[in-house]
Amino acid sequence: MDFFNMDSAVMRSFVPEITRPYAPSDIVIRPGEPGDVDLILEMHERLSDESLYKRYHAPRQPTRAEIAKICALNGDNGRLLVAVIPGRRSQVVGMAYYVLTDDSADTAFLVEDSFQGMGIGKRLVRALVRQAITQGVHYFDAHVLPSNRSMLHLLLQAGKLVYNRLDFGARDLRVEIES
Repeated sequence: MDFFNMDSAVMRSFVPEITRPYAPSDIVIRPGEPGDVDLILEMHERLSDESLYKRYHAPRQPTRAEIAKICALNGDNGRLLVAVIPGRRSQVVGMAYYVLTDDSADTAFLVEDSFQGMGIGKRLVRALVRQAITQGVHYFDAHVLPSNRSMLHLLLQAGKLVYNRLDFGARDLRVEIES
């Protein structure tokens, strides 16, 4: 059988169609709140070691206290947004947050492995930029592993790269955010 000259419709019959239980339009982006701690910890339990490593620069789970601190970002000190599958028992599948520092903010993004590539990160970035601009934030700062191309791509969607330096095996980045 010559697979290279086969009709694409016939080829698709050999490859099982990948279906996702949720469409991107099912995902709701909303402000995070203190009650989201358990949902965010559950999301972390579903993450691959690779995703954990890219986010925390080590294959480790964050502590309850670390997540509680992020969930306490209330606008005065920063902001947390979560990507949620709504329902009787909501499920967090992504998060984005920043912590205020003068006119800039340290930022981080995380999307559950099985929901990557659906545009959730892009939606989180756009919503987080809008929030930051209303608070007078001009820059997002991030410490990113060079291998984390997804995070680098998301940061560049937030605005213009103004600082990029390799420091202790990771990139220190500053992005001037744009509305």
